[in-house]
Amino acid sequence: MAKEFKHISHKLIDTLSDGVFSIALTLLGLDVVSLVHEISESEDFNGAMFENWPTFLAYVLGFFVLFSWWYQYHVLGQYVVGTNATIVWNHGLTMAWVALMPFGVAILAENLRTPNMKWGVFYFGICLFGQYWTSVLQRIVVNLFRGDTSITWTDDFLLTGLPKRDQNRALVIFLGVPALLGIVFVSLCFFNPWVALVGYTLYIFTTLNPVKSLNSLLPRFVKLLG
Repeated sequence: MAKEFKHISHKLIDTLSDGVFSIALTLLGLDVVSLVHEISESEDFNGAMFENWPTFLAYVLGFFVLFSWWYQYHVLGQYVVGTNATIVWNHGLTMAWVALMPFGVAILAENLRTPNMKWGVFYFGICLFGQYWTSVLQRIVVNLFRGDTSITWTDDFLLTGLPKRDQNRALVIFLGVPALLGIVFVSLCFFNPWVALVGYTLYIFTTLNPVKSLNSLLPRFVKLLG
């Protein structure tokens, strides 16, 4: 039997991913730290603090986004057995959006009180929901070229035992719901950016506990398939 190259291990993927998350979280904090001199030099210290509320708000949103992504990434990752090209590239594309989140946070903070507010909210939304769009698109492209989109799960995972086709459908629904919400919320930027930002915020706070979300949503997706 001919010997073949193996795909990289989950341990190596996790090492890279944790590093990207760490750097992205650090970059978020740098925007806040950069305000220290400006605030300290102001005659109205507390007024200067309040004057920079867009930066603090954007930081809070960005932190919750990145940490909830990291949390969900590892919650799901503990049930995945082995890797394939689709899994590796999905992780890579996700890390691309993680690395881009500090840009989304910075452009949101810089434009919340300017005529370009809608664009600041728009690009933050792109960074927020982009990973779901690329994940859905990736699965479509791989399926078109008859590639392998299957995932092997541990025996104690909820989807284990379902036919592979139903597993894939459940994952598409799981990715498709936030992808569709993202299209709606991002589109709202051009009508009322404040409404869009409130929509982002509500969505972010529903993702803070991925264990609760997965335990609630995945059984419903399985029932839909039944």
